[in-house]
Amino acid sequence: MRPALLASMALLACLATGCASSDEPPWDGRYTPLEELGDWSDHGPLSVCGVVENGAACGSLESFDLSGCRRHTLEQMERMGVYRSLLRIDARNGAPARFVPVGGGFKLNAAGTPEQVQGANAVAGVWDTRTLFIASQTPDGGLFTFAGCNAVNPRVVTGCFTRCRDGVLVESGTFRAERVTRFQGEHEISGGMRLVSERAVGLGPAVDVQLIDRHAYVISQDRRGRPGGLTVFDVSDPAVPLRVAELSTPGDTDWRGATFKGGMLYVASASSGVVVLDVSVPSAPVLVRRVSARTSPGVSMVSVDRDRLYAVSTDAAVGTLMFDISEPAEPRLLERIVSGMRMPDQPSSRGPVSYEGRLYVNHRGAGLQVVDARASSGVRVLGQYTYPYANSRASAVGTFGGRTVAFESSLGMGARLRALDVSEPRHIVKIGEYGLRAVVSPRAMELRGSRLYVTYHQEGLRVLDVSNPTKPREVAYFNSFRETDPGRGDSMEEGATGLQVPGDGHVYVVDTSRGLLVLTEPPGE
Repeated sequence: MRPALLASMALLACLATGCASSDEPPWDGRYTPLEELGDWSDHGPLSVCGVVENGAACGSLESFDLSGCRRHTLEQMERMGVYRSLLRIDARNGAPARFVPVGGGFKLNAAGTPEQVQGANAVAGVWDTRTLFIASQTPDGGLFTFAGCNAVNPRVVTGCFTRCRDGVLVESGTFRAERVTRFQGEHEISGGMRLVSERAVGLGPAVDVQLIDRHAYVISQDRRGRPGGLTVFDVSDPAVPLRVAELSTPGDTDWRGATFKGGMLYVASASSGVVVLDVSVPSAPVLVRRVSARTSPGVSMVSVDRDRLYAVSTDAAVGTLMFDISEPAEPRLLERIVSGMRMPDQPSSRGPVSYEGRLYVNHRGAGLQVVDARASSGVRVLGQYTYPYANSRASAVGTFGGRTVAFESSLGMGARLRALDVSEPRHIVKIGEYGLRAVVSPRAMELRGSRLYVTYHQEGLRVLDVSNPTKPREVAYFNSFRETDPGRGDSMEEGATGLQVPGDGHVYVVDTSRGLLVLTEPPGE
């Protein structure tokens, strides 16, 4: 495990009761560059079991070789809750073995019965003192199966998995699964924060929130038959949010995020591009138009900088679309910022960040790009930071110790937060990092002074003191994830997703199951 991760884990004990302020002097801008290894490394098989390809039905218990396992250790397993897993695929048909950062998961009820496997309803399961065997049907009609081998501790298990189709083995490998409950010693909340209200969202899982004139605009995406869309809450009294509107447009409900200007809410739609809504009357949002690129209509992230709207396409080859919104209701496409890299679309947070005349664009596999988007000659890329086995998804930028620092993270298994010195865009240097469990991913972030607020899916909300960006220090948390919440699943995308800290003394967080959560900000820095 990397030193930065060990340091983060060491903080958790003090966070349970509140950590004392740091006595270190202010950061003077000096640092030692950190080596970049990417979000994960392949250290070989994750367990000692194997798969038998002949003589047993594919996906059956007999198709797993568990002879080298210590199966008696499975007796100590906690037989309920949500487990997230890392997967490593075996070599097959000439293809090399490879570690898969997308991972997997399963959910067990209080009786130990499997409810979900890989996001689908469980179709088989055995869990006795020596056996963990669970499976679900794959979208193509096949079978995905986990078979336990060893319990590392009551909340961590290793084993093997297979994916079969028409009785034929398609894929196999080893896994390491961890139950995503609170860290030992943690409570629901710390650092002087307080949960003041909670309101459910009737649409699909909430993924983003915008605070505009004492109203919270919650964006939902599609999932398992629940359409996405917009839910509006009046938060004039944050302790008693009132739902005043709901909008879901047929055929276009897979919404990913939003931004705002001049009475218009710009929504990132994975199916139709940018959806423009007139929200001048919060209780009656009106669809104005949809705007997209002809080659690829889908958009995953949006942001606004003065009279510019930036929309990140779901197709990385299309890049980031730059619109003129001097007339807010009529976005006009100006040009594209293209990374030239292709990555499959995944949920994201907000779009490009503008800071001191520069634009910081998260270009997925192409990393973080620093762009001059207002040059007379057009868009100009000043520099970029790329790294292996990861994708750039969210960022926040500020000045510390006389240096311009970008906080950047990817989304996926093993993902972590990076602190980058971007003062000289041609020579970007990693100077700090922060991360939690490898089976859980950060999602969105917002910088307020020297406090960095990060939603971390199953790890909830994490608040970091980044006054010394070489040593991000956790000062508060809120564990929003509860395994028993209605509709809670086993996917990486569960838990805390979007957030906003508007400066009214509150933190607004959305959770895929719980909806809108309003907390008090931690006490002053």
